[in-house]
Amino acid sequence: MVDKATALFEAQRPCGTEANTAKMLASEASWFAGDTCVQTFGGYGFAAEYDIEHKFRETRLYRVAPISTNLILSHIGTHVLKMPKSF
Repeated sequence: MVDKATALFEAQRPCGTEANTAKMLASEASWFAGDTCVQTFGGYGFAAEYDIEHKFRETRLYRVAPISTNLILSHIGTHVLKMPKSF
């Protein structure tokens, strides 16, 4: 999805949906990886020596910044699925 969004951007074509989808997929993958790491390490996942807790907090940030998952889903709903705006 990143490759497709990049190709569209470089061709100066609309790429908002592809870029938003790539961002959302990457943030979800990051969250899943961080959660799996904490689950694997158990209580040690929150120990400062392992730096897992810090990375886990960062993965949460990816889901809300610079644009939240809900706004991405809203974009997909209105621009791809042609649903009416719900806000």
